[in-house]
Amino acid sequence: MASPTSLRILPLAEFKPAAASRAWVSIPNPNGLPLIATATSDKTVRVYSLRNFALHSKLEGGHSRSVRSAAWKPAVKNTGILSIATGSFDATMGIWRRRESRFADSEEKEIHAEQAGDDDAFEVEITSDGAAKPAPRIQNDDSDTDDEWEFAIVLEGHDSEVKNVAYSPSGQWLASCSRDKSIWIWEEIGDEGDDEFETIAVLQEHTADVKCVSWRKDDGNGEVLASGSYDDTIRFFKGDDEGEWSCIALLEGHEGTVWSLDWEPEISQKMFDSEPETSESASAEKDYSPRIPRLISASADCTIRVWTKVPSPPPPNKPSYFNSGIPSTMRPAPSNETWECTATLPKAHDLPIYSVSWSKKSGRVVSTGGDGKIVIYEERTKGRTKVGGEIEREWVIVGTLAGGHGPYEINHVIWCTRFDSGKAEGGEEMIVTTGDDGAVRAWALKQDPIVPLPEGGSAS
Repeated sequence: MASPTSLRILPLAEFKPAAASRAWVSIPNPNGLPLIATATSDKTVRVYSLRNFALHSKLEGGHSRSVRSAAWKPAVKNTGILSIATGSFDATMGIWRRRESRFADSEEKEIHAEQAGDDDAFEVEITSDGAAKPAPRIQNDDSDTDDEWEFAIVLEGHDSEVKNVAYSPSGQWLASCSRDKSIWIWEEIGDEGDDEFETIAVLQEHTADVKCVSWRKDDGNGEVLASGSYDDTIRFFKGDDEGEWSCIALLEGHEGTVWSLDWEPEISQKMFDSEPETSESASAEKDYSPRIPRLISASADCTIRVWTKVPSPPPPNKPSYFNSGIPSTMRPAPSNETWECTATLPKAHDLPIYSVSWSKKSGRVVSTGGDGKIVIYEERTKGRTKVGGEIEREWVIVGTLAGGHGPYEINHVIWCTRFDSGKAEGGEEMIVTTGDDGAVRAWALKQDPIVPLPEGGSAS
């Protein structure tokens, strides 16, 4: 079994200025920019700099009620235009755009996060010959070279409060869920910036409020949308070649509202790949399906569950079934998936768990909720239950902080890359929490040294 690890959660910074009322979620830019967007109940979205924790810009004037959710559009190509989708309690969604002239660059160059050098630069361009070029810089608030956020288009259709919005990893789809029990899937049509959206599907399988949606990346056979609901269930949805979307899986087990979902990152999938094959696993039926990430869910029942897809037999007469290069018309239609709960994380919360996040860097999980606690978990190998058996895993708590926002509930937590000057190394992570007090706070992690016990001794 791995040696115990203890993490201290230390206050790093508070983003300024804070909202005067409740803040719901804070979402880092997925394209490597040092920006994070916070949705608030004052009808605005505040975009903060991750370099100095100060306000960068604000999205305002588009909604008449609280903005409950925000999602950055993943950049397929570097156009210099930032795009954010918002979901509001006014039952509408908004698409916002802002031009950052110094973000624009040739589509042929690969952009990598900068690990060292100029503190003001956050990316370095790598050309075909491997040479680094000067990095683009983020504009200050007083710059007059960039446009303000433009409320480009309003998307209407939901009959009640929009609770969550999420872009698919490819940027092709935009999903929204609502108190009206429905999930809508939208597609931007035309050229980038044409501001035309088409409703692809309206999914109404849930029997109560839909609280959250989360996309699974394309495994070679299309992207999958997961949803969590007030009806205590999780559902998966997938589209076929004819553009028809349907429910392909129903996950039951929670005894309260499912508030938050997140997919397993690659680092976690690879973490246990090196485990030696046992005689038992070698004799088991081989699973020919592509590697499917696990799903983690947080609920009002104060539990966090890990869900795993039950292995599928190889599809008949389709040797290239999982080749993403095959035209979609040659791929089989979506088939139902069977999932099971394979782990429940150690109990740490006394009130509903509102948010959970799975780190893409460390594979650790962080959670928060109505009790104001921030809890970090780590998955480890446990050992074999019998000779030749499979190696078992277990989740342990490695860090806890009570009262992260004083007496206020914490609505959201997420892992985030550090861009500030105090980071010890490139790619270092921090935790960002968003609370009912309107505050958005950054937390650093410090690992306590492991002091070995004297032989035959015990801890005092």
